[in-house]
Amino acid sequence: MIAKICISGCYLLTVLFAPIYGLPMDTNGSRVIAQAREARDRGDVQALQSIIASVQGKASRGGQSYIRLALFEDWLCEAARVHQDNKLLKEAAEAGVAAARKAAQIGPDSSQTHWLAGDMLGQLIPLVFAGGMRYGPQSNREVEKALQLDPKNANAYVTRAVAYYFSPAIFGGDKQKAVEFLHKAIELDPSSDAAATAHVWLARADLAQGRKREALQEIQAALKIDPQRLLAQTVERQIEGTLKNDALDRSQR
Repeated sequence: MIAKICISGCYLLTVLFAPIYGLPMDTNGSRVIAQAREARDRGDVQALQSIIASVQGKASRGGQSYIRLALFEDWLCEAARVHQDNKLLKEAAEAGVAAARKAAQIGPDSSQTHWLAGDMLGQLIPLVFAGGMRYGPQSNREVEKALQLDPKNANAYVTRAVAYYFSPAIFGGDKQKAVEFLHKAIELDPSSDAAATAHVWLARADLAQGRKREALQEIQAALKIDPQRLLAQTVERQIEGTLKNDALDRSQR
């Protein structure tokens, strides 16, 4: 019974996730994507590193293999961020950028390749000296190229939104635009992995502005799409913690 469920899950991921990430729809490939995504959801660094090591040996076979490798490095970045491991985050982001650039050399017209490069360049910004100047323009160019190639690339809208949110206004930062781009990502594919990520970022933005109830609604929307994702669970605990503290403060007045 468990084996049947796993096979069905792999087939579903073949249909749903391989095309979204610009990957070929083969059963073995979808199985690896499923395993990697589940490892990301659990924040399982060791499992992701093992999967990445197995994929690295096949990366020289073509651009799609490099895209897959870059995607898994991007997911490793998320696991590293959840565990607050900046050393691993930097290593994974650098490796992911390298893989995405190799994929771009083979297939320069892949929206997913440019999105992945832009996303991980953006993640390097807070980890290095003068990161904004070193990587900010590169990241934005890659994401803009991704959107030019595919205006419906929801992941690229999320990455661009994050850049708008964290960039100083003098360098083009715009929190309102960030929110608009996150809503655009959700509108494009409301049940997708990108939409779940957009809801997580909207929750973080609401929480930062003190809109705790709205933040809770957003994170619950993210968990409805992917209940097992540790990133969303972590943000949910943060929001619930602030709400409990507020309730405690009110009870003591």
